Amino acid sequence: MALHGEEQRRLSEIERQLAEENPRLAQRLAELRPMRIPSVVLAILGALCSIACGLFLMVAGAQAHTSFLIVFGTVLCIGVPTAIVWRTWLYRLR
Repeated sequence: MALHGEEQRRLSEIERQLAEENPRLAQRLAELRPMRIPSVVLAILGALCSIACGLFLMVAGAQAHTSFLIVFGTVLCIGVPTAIVWRTWLYRLR
């Protein structure tokens, strides 16, 4: 996101003052790079966690003879990953 002229000037002024007051901190902040996790990696991890939880609920429901857990596990195994992939795909099309 680009800054307007006045905002950029004020930011440059703050950076200059920081470098004058505390050069060590200014150096450390200049070297700091935020770590970003790509959205595709997060989508894949979310889908895998949903599948694992869904399988666990399906097995627990089968052992307890509870149809609600089996249905809920099935929705987690199929529905949630499908929604995640669909949303990620639509986002990438924009």
